[in-house]
Amino acid sequence: MILKDTTKYYRVLNLAASTFNDATTSYFHKSVGGYHGAKLKKYQELIDFHLSKEIQRFYRMLSQISGADTALETRVLPSLQVINMLNAKYILLPVKSGTIPLPNAFANGNAWFVRDIIYVTNADSEIVKLYSLNTKTQAVVQEKNKLPQMKNDYSAKGTIYLTAYAPNALKYTSITDEEQFAVFSDIYYPKGWNAYIDGQLQPHTCVNYVLRGMIVPKGTHIIEFKFEPKSYKIGNSIAYVGSTLIYLNVVLSLWMIWKQLKNDRA
Repeated sequence: MILKDTTKYYRVLNLAASTFNDATTSYFHKSVGGYHGAKLKKYQELIDFHLSKEIQRFYRMLSQISGADTALETRVLPSLQVINMLNAKYILLPVKSGTIPLPNAFANGNAWFVRDIIYVTNADSEIVKLYSLNTKTQAVVQEKNKLPQMKNDYSAKGTIYLTAYAPNALKYTSITDEEQFAVFSDIYYPKGWNAYIDGQLQPHTCVNYVLRGMIVPKGTHIIEFKFEPKSYKIGNSIAYVGSTLIYLNVVLSLWMIWKQLKNDRA
C-alpha cells in the first residue's frame, strides 16, 4: 500500500519495530524514526520531549477505541501535532500477522502556510511551546531567529506544494495573493542548506524547534532549498586543482621522456 503511493515525498512512522533504533524502515521509506550514529542533538531532544510521548499517548488513545468509534479520525490522529508536522503520512502498526499501514490524513504535508507566529526567548521555551502548539496554523520562533519584516500574524490563504524532490534539493510552488509565512517539513540545518525564491537567495530560519520557515511574497513563485555546503565547494576546488596538477605532471613527464629518447637517437 505505502510503496504504491506516488506522492513525491512523505514519511512513515514505524511502530512495529524499535522506532528510533531500527534502521530497516529507511531502506523502504523516508522515516520519522530510525537509527544513525550521528543523529542531530536537536532531533534527539524532539524525540525525548515530544515524539516518544505522542507515541505513548497514541497507543493509550487507540486502546480505548471500539470498532465503530470515529475517535481515530476525530481525536487521535489530529492530536499528534509533532508527528503531523513531520509529515508522517503513514503509521505502521504491529499485528499478529505482521504490520498494517494506517493512513494519516492529518499529516501537515511538505509545506504549509501558518496564521500565527509565536515568539519565545530561548530554545527551552521553544520546545516546551510545542506541547500546546497547533502546528497546522501556528509556528513558534525564537526571538533571535526572527527574520527581518517578519510579522505576528498572516492570513495563511493560498497554496504551497512540493514539485520536485532530491536528497540535496527540494522545489516548491507557492501561489498567494498576499505575503505569507511558510513552514517546511524538513530539518533546519544552516550549515549548507540555502533557500531561493525565483533563483534569488533568500533568508530562512528555524521554527518549531527543528523545522524550516521563511517569508513568501505574494504572487506565484518557485521556492528551492539546495544543499550547498562551503566545505563541498572548497573540496571540489582542491580536487580540481589537484587533478590539474597531476595532469600537467603526466604531460611534463611524457614530454621529458620523449625529449630524452630524441636526444638518445641523435
